Amino acid sequence: MVVKSATKKKLMDLGIDENFAHILADDRKWDDVKILPAENIAQICETDSETAGKIKGIIDGANQKNKLANNEAIGPVTSVRLSRTGRKSRARSRVKSTAEIDTYNSEAKLIGLEDELCDDPVYKSLVAAVEDSGSRRFTNRIFHDLTVAIHARGKNKITKPQAEKVIQESIFALKRASIDPYEAAGIITAQSIGEPGTQMTMRTFHYAGVATVNVTQGLPRIIEIVDARKVPQTPTMTIRLAGDKKSSAEEAQKLAASIEVTTTVGIATLETDVAQRRLVLKLNKSNLKQKNMTGAEVKDKLEQATRLLVQADKEKNPSKLTMIPGVHSAEDLADLAENPPSYTMLLQLEEKIRDLRLKGIPNVERANVQLDDKTGEYYLSTIGSNLSRVSEIETIDRSRTYTNNIIEIYEYLGIEAARQAIVNELQATLDGARLEVDVRHLLLVADVMTSEGEVRAIGRHGVSGTKHSILARAAFEVTVNHLLKAGIIGERDQLTGVAENIIVGQPISLGTGSVELYYIPEE
Repeated sequence: MVVKSATKKKLMDLGIDENFAHILADDRKWDDVKILPAENIAQICETDSETAGKIKGIIDGANQKNKLANNEAIGPVTSVRLSRTGRKSRARSRVKSTAEIDTYNSEAKLIGLEDELCDDPVYKSLVAAVEDSGSRRFTNRIFHDLTVAIHARGKNKITKPQAEKVIQESIFALKRASIDPYEAAGIITAQSIGEPGTQMTMRTFHYAGVATVNVTQGLPRIIEIVDARKVPQTPTMTIRLAGDKKSSAEEAQKLAASIEVTTTVGIATLETDVAQRRLVLKLNKSNLKQKNMTGAEVKDKLEQATRLLVQADKEKNPSKLTMIPGVHSAEDLADLAENPPSYTMLLQLEEKIRDLRLKGIPNVERANVQLDDKTGEYYLSTIGSNLSRVSEIETIDRSRTYTNNIIEIYEYLGIEAARQAIVNELQATLDGARLEVDVRHLLLVADVMTSEGEVRAIGRHGVSGTKHSILARAAFEVTVNHLLKAGIIGERDQLTGVAENIIVGQPISLGTGSVELYYIPEE
């Protein structure tokens, strides 16, 4: 059951009982719920017609209020749209439902920022030593790493002189690790990532123990990240469950069945009856059980998607469904003998039905249940990614659900989250190849890619293509085009960067080239 949290909240805000709201929000947006007739509500909620009528009345009342509010905001505008048949039709507006933003808890946030070792005696001794030294360069991460390193040497406590000595050595190491003014940080970063990159293999990684599925790793993945590809070659997600459900394999399996895409050919065999001009679907009971679906549910989904009449061999638990092109209701069957559907219409219907998505979230092709050996909790690893739609599910832990699609993270969570995702993905790829690169180089790459408020590729369509210097752009790619365009519009190059100064043969404004030293001899 994939419960849309925004839909459920809206129903509960209207005063509908939580049990009914939970059932109605199963794989339905608000737009789907508000058009349900009372009979369907009674069937879905398994309640009497009177209760269903009350629920329908509440929903209709909310719709009426929204319409009145919109009319008051827009003003008295009278417009009629005519269809091709000449009948009046009114365009139905789609209301995008969004989940409420969680309230900010400052105390919980501050507690979350505290280091897990902050009560350790070694940690406290180091903090006290830094306060005495007056240095302001130490962070919680440095204290944490120093504490772990001291414990690794078999010491659970240190004296004040020992703590002071550790801090003095750390200050000296920090000064050595800091980059000098006017140092060529970009070139050093490029060398530090590029040189280990030559040792990376063009390998793939067998995903989740499934030999037929591979995840892009190594050099292709690095190229994919810095090119800011909109869709990775192998998009994947890690979906964590919330609360008590994370330790239940059954709940994880239910969620996997509900989010992975289920097409018609996945649960039924299609047979085209050319003589009778009809399409017969023979449902596979074991596949339906695995996908947590019923024959009646399949019939309902097909009717909604095609707006055609779907005939079933049995009312409650059908095993065979029949569809005829052009037949929208039982009344149309009477005219079938006089006006039978064409063979082309039958083929078009078969093609439409074959890959029709009956259940699941778009782009999530498969979801595998995995067990985390360290924590003992179950989680899902998916092939395919759709962060925004998955985040609508009520039973997942949004704070720990992750995708390797950086552009999806940027569009859903913003530029800061995308920046951190770039660092995480680069680090994971390098670690997978057993290469050590200082995280500061990766931070610089992520900062350059996200400095303009959007994720830009390091290429002619992104970072390099937007440089102010004409010669720097021309030195990267498509030289003639850049020079020709600059000549036409009369662009001027101030020669402030590295590439343009090397091209014209003068010192660059970095390192020793950043200062001008004059010798004035004494008279």
